[in-house]
Amino acid sequence: MTAGMLRCVRCVTVAAIGLFAARPALADSVNLAWDPNADTVSGYAVYVGTQSGTYSSRVDVGGATSFAYSSATAGTRYCFAVAAYTASGEGPKSSEVCGYSNRFPTLTNPGNQSSTVGQSVSLQLQGSDPDGQAVSYTATGLPAGLSLMSSTGYIAGTGTTTGSFSVTAKVSDGVLTTQQVFTWTMTAGADTTVPSISIATPTSSTSYTSTTSAISMSGTSSDNVGVTQVTWANSLGGSGTATGTTSWSVGSIPLQNGTNVITVVARDAAGNTGNDVLSVTYTAPVDTTLPTVSFATPTTGTSYTSPNAAISMAGASADNVGVTQVTWTNDRGGSGTATGTTSWNVGSVALQGGTNMITVKARDAAGNVGSKVLTVTYTPPVAATSVVLTGQFSTTKWRRNAQLTWTKAPWGKAAVYRNGVRLSTTYNDGSYTDQVRNPGSYTYKVCDAYGTACSNTVTLYW
Repeated sequence: MTAGMLRCVRCVTVAAIGLFAARPALADSVNLAWDPNADTVSGYAVYVGTQSGTYSSRVDVGGATSFAYSSATAGTRYCFAVAAYTASGEGPKSSEVCGYSNRFPTLTNPGNQSSTVGQSVSLQLQGSDPDGQAVSYTATGLPAGLSLMSSTGYIAGTGTTTGSFSVTAKVSDGVLTTQQVFTWTMTAGADTTVPSISIATPTSSTSYTSTTSAISMSGTSSDNVGVTQVTWANSLGGSGTATGTTSWSVGSIPLQNGTNVITVVARDAAGNTGNDVLSVTYTAPVDTTLPTVSFATPTTGTSYTSPNAAISMAGASADNVGVTQVTWTNDRGGSGTATGTTSWNVGSVALQGGTNMITVKARDAAGNVGSKVLTVTYTPPVAATSVVLTGQFSTTKWRRNAQLTWTKAPWGKAAVYRNGVRLSTTYNDGSYTDQVRNPGSYTYKVCDAYGTACSNTVTLYW
């Protein structure tokens, strides 16, 4: 080959190629496409191999700029390069592209499993296909009593036989299969005997009538191996752990008005439980006494002038039985629950400009409510504003109107004041008309909806 021919070959270099995997019905295929050469060429040659840089076959595709390699084997990686040729010879190969017609699915090994005969178990196999194909699962060697859902890879059931089982789990995309092997050990349950427990006091019967709002209980429990814990629970609220096991006791169980079903439970180390039940009837005395509330801060009185936009409050409450909750509300917005009852406090109550009526309520278990009101006056500082107000009187046949205009303000609504009294709240569109009936002087200003930021004042005379 002459030097001139070599120069000609260099001018037909293929710039770039692309690879696209396809899965026809009968065979796997890998599709190639490349950019046509900028110079006139006679055709293209496609090089195919299963190792990068090593090609086992060359296919002359003529003037086509695409090629379907239809002899691909699923799971095998193929590498391709393309060279352009002319009558003078073949140019250098393009950059290489490699890929698969179909890749193996993946399956995560779940690790060795251990379960107990007679107890339900489950395991989710984690498989996927890198090409986005749907996958299905199979498993062999599962312990008796367990089964696999092939569409999801979910294993569940209750083992029936002890032993060590070698499980082979597989995931398939319909063509390629990946498997994982792990061991599943089924052991015999050590203890299935339920503990026994009995109540001795306040009675060994199944029902009891109490004249007090709390009772103590005691009894015994036993198990073939040993009781590890005794607990109690009241159907009307409350639960706890007894002192002792073989001989157990509970110092005080609160009762609610009505029938309290108290269940005591004995538990052993294997998690087996046994129980005994006592129904306790308690009729609480009727409570009609209202709780009382008093203030300590910010004042012991019923009115207060605050220099700040929020205040903290504290005080006390009392009841013949007991206060269960102290709450507060502000008629200008805001509410909450105080900390404490006999001595209570509220960290922060937000105030609005003007009069805030803050009601503090104390509630007892019978639902009785006592309250006290603190009236707090707060005058917000006047915020600086650049809003400029102008106005003039206009006269019609029947009335005289004050025509007010103001510059744009960053307010949602505008409050119009006449002689210091809020006249109207209107859209903040920069204009307002006030109809006046009697001669005299009228002083106007506009403010935000809360009266905290205002314009200059304008006085008109009639």
